[in-house]
Amino acid sequence: MEPPRGLLLIADPSLAPTVLEQVAPTLARGGVSLQSGLDGAEAARQARRLVLFDGVLGPSHADLLSREPPALLLATRGPEQSLTEWEAVLLGAALRGGSLVPGEGTVVRQRLMRLRDVQHAAEAASMVVVEAGGSRNAASLAADVLHELAVNAMLDAPVDAQGQPKYAHRRAEVKEIDPEDACELALAVEGGRIYLEAVDRFGRLTSRPFVQALASYGKRVQVNASGGGAGLGLRRMIEHSDAIAVHVSQGRESRVLCAVDLGEARRRAALPKSLLFCME
Repeated sequence: MEPPRGLLLIADPSLAPTVLEQVAPTLARGGVSLQSGLDGAEAARQARRLVLFDGVLGPSHADLLSREPPALLLATRGPEQSLTEWEAVLLGAALRGGSLVPGEGTVVRQRLMRLRDVQHAAEAASMVVVEAGGSRNAASLAADVLHELAVNAMLDAPVDAQGQPKYAHRRAEVKEIDPEDACELALAVEGGRIYLEAVDRFGRLTSRPFVQALASYGKRVQVNASGGGAGLGLRRMIEHSDAIAVHVSQGRESRVLCAVDLGEARRRAALPKSLLFCME
């Protein structure tokens, strides 16, 4: 399976050719074509840079994510520092657009307009983890991640006809949003992880909040109530997840997916993570 035309990848030039040879088959199974170079300045400018790293995110990755287009930060895991096939598949989905949730298992979808329903959805995600044999800690983390995804999609994304935020600057007051502003949640369990996705119809998300979150590593994070900023919630969302994938169709929709491992591990902030931000 080939990615759509124009979605070409340039590998990090610091990677040895032998590393590229090893990862190319895994990426190909995920539907991603890897090229070590492109002819022409325009082609090279439009290509996405793929950065393979140990998965330990930090401030140094903020600059890579702030580039245009943002670099794709793909973790290598395990004793052999190899790519996982599930992350290669996730990368392919993020590049192509459409649902980011794996389609092998049962996918549950829900539209949300009321803030009280966010808590119910978070509790449901927690129950799904437990029923799938996941740990209580994983259940708590999944609920936290889903809550953050949903609130951001409901309150930060919507704008009026003039492009002004409708709810972001009065978060504390909003109990329900307009039906046309509803967000869609989806979740599925597969391969020892729960996948949580939030979709809004505005397509305004940029890499900036993630850049700010990465830049804040090693510093104390304050909650940002000004709307659309990177605060404690986004930082927690990144730290709880094994991978985050984003696909933004500008002016149409933003999709954000987090994959949370069902295992017992409690301190997950320093564990390997992939961060894949794609925009069209």
